[in-house]
Amino acid sequence: MRPRRLVSPRDTSAIFDRAIEEHALAVLTLQSGHQWHSFKSRFLERDAKSRFFVLDYQAADETPLPNLTPGQYLGISFRQKSRKLLFATVVEAKGHFILDRQTTVPAVRYRWPDTITELQRRAYYRTPVHDGMTLLAHLWPGGRAARANAQNSALLVATGELSDISCGGALVRLHQPGPPNWTPDETLGVELQLPDGRAPVLLDALFRGVRSDESDLISAAIQFVGLELTVDGRLVLQRLANTVQRLHRLTLAAGRGGRSSEFKL
Repeated sequence: MRPRRLVSPRDTSAIFDRAIEEHALAVLTLQSGHQWHSFKSRFLERDAKSRFFVLDYQAADETPLPNLTPGQYLGISFRQKSRKLLFATVVEAKGHFILDRQTTVPAVRYRWPDTITELQRRAYYRTPVHDGMTLLAHLWPGGRAARANAQNSALLVATGELSDISCGGALVRLHQPGPPNWTPDETLGVELQLPDGRAPVLLDALFRGVRSDESDLISAAIQFVGLELTVDGRLVLQRLANTVQRLHRLTLAAGRGGRSSEFKL
């Protein structure tokens, strides 16, 4: 599994052309204060010469869309064939896009990305942590920015160990008898120990709910957010991809091969 590579600028137009042809679904993440929000849009148009592309801006359900303003920085990820593509961009303008002579839809124009990070989609399939390997995890409300406050109040920090992991998120088996007092989609700060002998990684995640395993132990499902927006985040993404690759090999060697379920964004 190729962990990661940067798409060359000359390939970006072809990638966007295919996304528009397929009306591909994109997941957008943006930060407001210390909180993260995500929503989905579809590709509508691109202009390589003027260096912009357009996505629709329509709510898929009754959940309100986050407010977007020109100059706002956000991340975008979408699937294409066997790969997942991620990049950072900037909101340029809001308006409407003409689908045909009688139909228009709300839309947003975004800046052409400088680089696109490519990951094989296998990196987004949850891979179990091998038996005998303990990878500690610490979680707290408020995101990375709230780490110091959480450390000063031990009640805010939940400790556990990784049950499975992908480049998109993880399942953390918690060392506590009851479920955490977090709300769905709440922003969490996360410290993860990875099996590469290096310092733990720090990142932001969204709480996706509680799961119970066959032993009735409580686990927290988390989705990583914002890694595509910074150089440091993309380095963390590289480490996650390497970890998933290593754990996948261990799983196959242990005779538990087969494709795991994909971590849904």
